[in-house]
Amino acid sequence: MNKTITKDLKVLLLNPFPQRISPHAEFLKEESERWIREEYSSLSPSFVKMMMRLNGASWAAHCWPDASLPVLTSITRALLWGIAQDDYYAPLQGDELPKVTYRMMEIARGTIPEPEENPIIHQFSIFMREFENIATEDWMKRYVYDISQYLEGIEIDSSISYRKNINYPTINEYIPIRRKNVAMATVNDKIELVTGILPDYIVVHPFIQQARILAGDLFAWSNDLISLEKEMRDDEAMNLVLVIQNERKCSIEDAFDEAVQMYNSRVECFMDLYNDIPDFGIYTPVVKKFLEGQGLWISGYLNWFEETNRYKPSDQLI
Repeated sequence: MNKTITKDLKVLLLNPFPQRISPHAEFLKEESERWIREEYSSLSPSFVKMMMRLNGASWAAHCWPDASLPVLTSITRALLWGIAQDDYYAPLQGDELPKVTYRMMEIARGTIPEPEENPIIHQFSIFMREFENIATEDWMKRYVYDISQYLEGIEIDSSISYRKNINYPTINEYIPIRRKNVAMATVNDKIELVTGILPDYIVVHPFIQQARILAGDLFAWSNDLISLEKEMRDDEAMNLVLVIQNERKCSIEDAFDEAVQMYNSRVECFMDLYNDIPDFGIYTPVVKKFLEGQGLWISGYLNWFEETNRYKPSDQLI
């Protein structure tokens, strides 16, 4: 591509949300790097190096700047797990990935992993048990369901990606799959841990559901724009730019521009919701904080990608 994506996106993408970072950022960086060195150490050196390049603590600190240290620590562990889960297991073929999904769901519901199991499974168990101590029973049920949707999305992605002859989905097919495998439903859940847990009857309200969907699309599409070159190298199918290019039969530059326009249109839709919150009674202030938390998350992600080395080819690293 002719574009220098990481420079262009700051200018091209609408971002009306504040930019902040947690005061615990440095502590979390040290703690998360210790986890990766010690608790992921049985994985390959290249995988451990990838996890270090991620700078996941900065991601969490940018996206949940108001979280208490205990909550942010658990969220950071969960974020690292999500990247590890996707990168390690998603390329599996045949019936191997469904076996992993089944085991993860056993762990999600309380099963304790065996000592010899993959450290990614152990990390999942750790933060799930931590969340049980932080959240309500209803929140946990919702989170377990949203984890199941994320894992299902990874399976769908795996069935069409990581091969040279990719059968790209249409744009309309891509959107619901991407909403699953980007795991934004679980991110929305974790935003509640910071802004206030909403009761289920509020969460299922069409307004909240629309806010969750819009935030998910913003995460997915910004990620697709940021990671485009990496995902082209990795033969990844679930990227909005590549899906548009395949469906429109256009240049990658034109597909990139259309994806930017789609993103900015979603930002405007989100802001329409943000500025017109209906009356939720005593929960109206909590709903407002939730949408503010979504805005912080969206802005935080755009700020974090400038610090991470995840999307740079190895020959561009210092």
